[in-house]
Amino acid sequence: MERMTCCCAIFARNTKTAQQQIFLIDSKSRLIFRMAASRSFLLRISSILLCVFICSGCGGIQIQSMITPSETAEPTGTAILPPAAPTEEIVWFPPTETPRPLNTPTRYVTISTFPKIGDLLLQDSFSDEGTWQTFRSDQGNAVMANHELTLAIQNGESSITSYAQLPYQADFYLSLDVKLSLCSYHEDSYGFLFRVGNSDNYYRWQINCLGQTKLERRYKGELLPLNDWAVNGQVRPGAPQKMNIGILARGSTLKFYINKVFLFETNDTVLAEGGFGLFAHSEGYSPLTVSFSNLELYAPEK
Repeated sequence: MERMTCCCAIFARNTKTAQQQIFLIDSKSRLIFRMAASRSFLLRISSILLCVFICSGCGGIQIQSMITPSETAEPTGTAILPPAAPTEEIVWFPPTETPRPLNTPTRYVTISTFPKIGDLLLQDSFSDEGTWQTFRSDQGNAVMANHELTLAIQNGESSITSYAQLPYQADFYLSLDVKLSLCSYHEDSYGFLFRVGNSDNYYRWQINCLGQTKLERRYKGELLPLNDWAVNGQVRPGAPQKMNIGILARGSTLKFYINKVFLFETNDTVLAEGGFGLFAHSEGYSPLTVSFSNLELYAPEK
């Protein structure tokens, strides 16, 4: 502040001296002198402003706000937040019903359990047409040739059966070779009839084109399944293929084999004895052709 006062005093003294000098100059040179004085005056003014700027920098400039800050109100209480809306819990693995256990597959017995058989009772080489029914019809054909009896259904839904002219048998073990030539639709089937009394009384063991087997009893015209469709591990789906089927009948006990491997057994006392037959059934969607050969009957060992 003292420096600013000193600068201002110097400025005032110099100004006064300049005015005195101007009035002493004659009127002729007054105009020229005024121009020079003005230039000198501007230089001095610039010097004064520079001094003021330097003095201000030395003393520091303090800037104060003209606005009085207002006091911030302190919160008077704790804010109460609204309760959170309940969210539905996501169940990533919803419970499901306990699945029904699958049927336990039949255990296939090895060939060592093949039953002991007795003497040969009967052998048929399918060379005598008088032993089996043969025919040709719109429903299908039963033809004997080359030591085989062939059942064939070409068109339409149909069932055909060829009955044997053989003595009735009660207890026996039967062995029969089967050759499947055409068999594609899963509900088409073929098989063997035993203990046949007539067309309304017999046991029928059948095999479908999926390779599954089923046992039925027809008694007084009513058909009853004794063992429903089941896989066996011996017959594959479709054709062509060959196999050997075996049936052991001893009293009420009935046992069944394919390729001398035991499949299942059942007990039934309704039909005690009878004849034999061969059959084929088609739903009409595809041809079915099956041939039978080498029939042998043995007495079961007691």
